[in-house]
Formats: sequence, structure tokens, C-alpha cells
Amino acid sequence: MTDVPLRLGIDLGTSAVKAAVIDESGEAVASGEAAFPTIADAPGKAEQETRHWLDAAGAAVAEIGRQLGGDWQSRIAGIGLAGQLPTLVCLGADGPLGPAIAWSDGRADGWAAGLLDEGRRAALYRRTGMPIDGRYLGPMYRFHWHDRRAGLRRILSAKDYLCHALTGAEVTDPSTAAGYGVFALDGSVDPALCALWDLDPALLPELRPAESTAGALNAAGADCLGLPPGLPVAVGAADSVAGALAMSERAIGVLQEGIVCLVMGSSTIVIDAVQEPQLDPKRRYLLTPHARPGWFGREMDLLATGSGYRWLGQILGGTSAEIERQAAGSVPGARGLFFAPYLAGGEQGALWDPSLSGVLQGLRLHHGAGDIARAFLEGVQFEIRRCLEVLAETRPIGRILLAGHMAERKPSLQMLADILRRPVEPFAFLSPAALGAALLAPGARPVRRPAVKSHASFMPGAAAGEYDLLYRRYLALFPRLAASPFEE
Repeated sequence: MTDVPLRLGIDLGTSAVKAAVIDESGEAVASGEAAFPTIADAPGKAEQETRHWLDAAGAAVAEIGRQLGGDWQSRIAGIGLAGQLPTLVCLGADGPLGPAIAWSDGRADGWAAGLLDEGRRAALYRRTGMPIDGRYLGPMYRFHWHDRRAGLRRILSAKDYLCHALTGAEVTDPSTAAGYGVFALDGSVDPALCALWDLDPALLPELRPAESTAGALNAAGADCLGLPPGLPVAVGAADSVAGALAMSERAIGVLQEGIVCLVMGSSTIVIDAVQEPQLDPKRRYLLTPHARPGWFGREMDLLATGSGYRWLGQILGGTSAEIERQAAGSVPGARGLFFAPYLAGGEQGALWDPSLSGVLQGLRLHHGAGDIARAFLEGVQFEIRRCLEVLAETRPIGRILLAGHMAERKPSLQMLADILRRPVEPFAFLSPAALGAALLAPGARPVRRPAVKSHASFMPGAAAGEYDLLYRRYLALFPRLAASPFEE
């Protein structure tokens, strides 16, 4: 039907913009993707040009147009947004004052660690639900921009900047606001936290619900996306909760406790949904407002999984699919090789330690590329299990849904089921955050339809017992061996 209204979701990810269009039933009918570069020409540095984000957004939406054809633009009823966080954009009177500082930028880590002693970290976590470090917007601002803040008018996260570029609005939502490091769990701006980062509260955007309308698509936004001006644009949400929303509503119909979503992109997101906010006494997960009001996500993020695949592909020569093919040629335990995948300079996940670095333990002359590849994949999946065990301490896990590049690769899916000792259900759509953004777009909510599994679950197999022993050996090795010997 060519007259069915459509909704567009745009996800500004870590290395690409992904877009998806859904119909009135919530079914994806088209998608597009366009990559953009990261500036990483100094240790710890990760910056991105906001103009590259907008170019990529236009290219991703243009790909959708090529798929849909005809007068598809007139069928778009609304636009929803999702995005990476915390990534800092500093606005002046005429736009961004410089490149965005990406969440993967580690230059403020050491400085923040020196400022935040154990007592202060605990107090910040109780107040915000966030294990705050140097990669939140408040610390980023103070470290990178405090001494050159003349002319600074507003700070925004990446998704909030995209919303501003498309509508002129300067707003954020509760899930994205969590990444600023100055909002309390109840959504209020905390003056004491602003004082800690010497951040004027007037620089912060207005907080609004994720599903509320930020404004109408302006002329510049319409030109960027190739869409008619005036379309309503939702405030949107963080990519983690938007992705989990899409996965849960696709598989179950609603958000539900006991469902853990794994989203494997440049990083890996491990997140569930709870209705009662529950902090972790050891601060191993962050507690973030979910995309739907009244829900929270318990979230852990492994920093360098997809980016680690790409790095390993450059070292060994091949794509991430080729890396997984080589890994399948090795054996469980990679013939005695263990790989701590802390390649981003520190790790979050369940560890939250900025001093960690990658370690390849047990390397011998008999090891080949397939063993190294398998050890890396196993290391990533051991860290996922570490995260799941934290969540399972206080709430039972009923189902595990997996999205991302691994969802279409049967050997790696089987390995994950074996390592987790739990069934794993692949989610076929490669960009759940873009799909979630579309679900948040203005327009009638999709009619709830019966839950559908994209593929059969992968069940733990014969290797599960062996992986149990390997996992215990891995825990004994890491992170004990993973701290850099060069750290002061």
C-alpha cells in the first residue's frame, strides 16, 4: 500500500548513522546506513566533526529513498532519534565551537580518577545512578573546555545536537541526560554536581520525555534529510535504551523484566529493564531511565568489541566475518590462549577500571591466527557472561536477545550460548536503535502484534561444560593481569 503512513528513525552511532522506516504495524520496511570518520591522531583522542554526522544522516535517509521509491517522502508522519553517548558538543552563537569529543575519548580518564576518590564516586552513584568517570559530559567539559569557554552557549550530547540541527530545539531526554553527569535520578539538575564540574546550569538543555515532540523539521534539516519541512521530530533517546526497546517490543510486545538485550556494535551494550530503580552496591552497572516512562535499564557497556573486531581484522588481514571464520577453525580455549579484550584504554562493563589494557596471555609458537581470533571472541563473550552474572545476582534472567553483527553468524552464536550456558535468541534487524528511534517518532503507536522470533534460539551445547572451566580460568587471570605496567 503506497498510502500507508511511515515513521523514520535515525540513530547517530559511534561510527555510522543508521536509519530505519517502520509502517503502522511497527514493521521495518526500509533501512540505510552511512559511515563517518573519527579523529584519533593522538593517544586517547577520539573526536568527530558534526558536519560528518549530518552528511551521514542525509546519506542514510537517501538510501531509504532508493529502496522505497515513488513519493515516499510524503508518507513520513514523524521522525525519532537515538544516539551515542556521552559525546560532547559545545555550541556557540553560530554552531559548534569545535569537533565533538566522543564517548570513547580517554584523555580525561586519569584526571577524573585523581579527582574522584572512593567516597565521592559512591556519592555520585547514589545521586545519579551513574559510575561517573572522565567520559561523562560534565568531566569532559571541565577537562577540555573549562579554560576556553568564552563564547560557549550550550553543551549537548550527540543525539541532542542532531535534534538541534534538525529542529533548532535544545532539548534532551532522561536517558541521554544521564550521560551529562549532572542530572539526578529523578531528572532534576543537581547544583552540587554542576559545581563539581564548574558547569553553569544555564548551559544545559531542557529535559523532556523521549516521545515528546522537540519541534518541526526546519529548512536546514529538511535539506539535510531530503524531506519536507514541518515534520514533527521527537526528542528521542539514548541508543542503548532505544535498541532495547525495539528488541523487547519486537520479541515480546512490551518492555518486560527478566529480558536481557545484548547489542553488539562498536561497543557491546548489556541491558535489562526494571520498574523499581535498583542500584548496585558495588557500582558495577549504571541505572538509566528507559525509553518508556516508569522503566529503568540496568546497563553495562563493553568498550571495544566491534572496534576490536575491526582492529584485529587489520592485524590479521580480513573482515570481522573472516575473523569469525578463522576463530571457528580453532578449538574451545584457543589451545591455551586467553585474550583480555580491554583495547579501548580502560574498560567499563562490570569492571569500571580506566587503567585496564588488552592482554594476550599464553602465546606460543604453535598458535596461529585462528587461535588469536578465537581467544578474542571468547574474551568478549566471557566479559558478557561477567555482566550477566551481575544482573542475575538480584533478578532472574528469563531470555537473552542478541542484535548486531554476531546475530547472523551461527558459530559465534553457538559459542555465546555455550559460554553463557543460556539460550540466545538472535534479533535479525541490524540496527535496533534506529528501529527504536522510529518507535519513538510522533504518530500513532503501532498496533501490538503477536511476539515473533526472528530465528530459533541457540541452545547451550556439548562445549558448555568445558567453557565453564575456561571461564573460571579467565576470571582468575583478568583483570589481575590486565593493568598496564606503565601506569603510575
